[in-house]
Amino acid sequence: MALGAAAKFIDPKAYADLNNALSGFHSDESYAIPNRFEVMILPPRGASASMMGEAREVSLRCESLTIPGRNLTTLTDSNIYGPTREIVDGVTYAEDIEMVFQSSGGLDERVFFESWQELTFNPRTWNIGYYNDYIGTVEIYMLDRQDTKRYGVKLWEAFPKTITGTELSQASNNEIVKTSVSFSFRYWETLDLNRQPPKQNDLAEETGKNTAEITNKRNQPATVDLMAAAKARHAKDW
Repeated sequence: MALGAAAKFIDPKAYADLNNALSGFHSDESYAIPNRFEVMILPPRGASASMMGEAREVSLRCESLTIPGRNLTTLTDSNIYGPTREIVDGVTYAEDIEMVFQSSGGLDERVFFESWQELTFNPRTWNIGYYNDYIGTVEIYMLDRQDTKRYGVKLWEAFPKTITGTELSQASNNEIVKTSVSFSFRYWETLDLNRQPPKQNDLAEETGKNTAEITNKRNQPATVDLMAAAKARHAKDW
């Protein structure tokens, strides 16, 4: 290659330019905004009626949160010729996510999560409760400017693991007290119906159809071969 020669590519033009970026900003898709979200905290089924009734009010007071991530655990495959490569051997989810709530005058939000935590243990005997008795779910939605849900995830087997301390100060007379709660959960899945994997019944039905089709295709040539052989023997006898 001669010194100073221009590089040569299959497509020399850039994929994106300023006009494309501006048109995308003004389109219906636009961009996601961090303050357009909705969260729905659903306590365990065994929770008291008062907790179930307070869940909606507590959810509406959520000021900030983090949509959890997902990580693929990998192993290094060195048993190949040339550079090594990473292969997936499992999946993990974010350990905890933190939510910040604007507190009412009686710290009702803090009381709500304290009551939830007390489903995990007996405050008198210190006995630990059953796992299924204190796990709930959390639904998180991203909204657009028209309050339409555009993205959503559901956290399964969630419970308030940590209630952080509430800081008080005489110098802060124009601020709202915040309650921070760290949720532990096992995994999350999408709430978008178009992206959800098929149910087990659907998989079984589809597998059954495929199996039947394969069986029919395998049996059909055999039947034709038998008929041909029979015709051949009949012709030979004559």
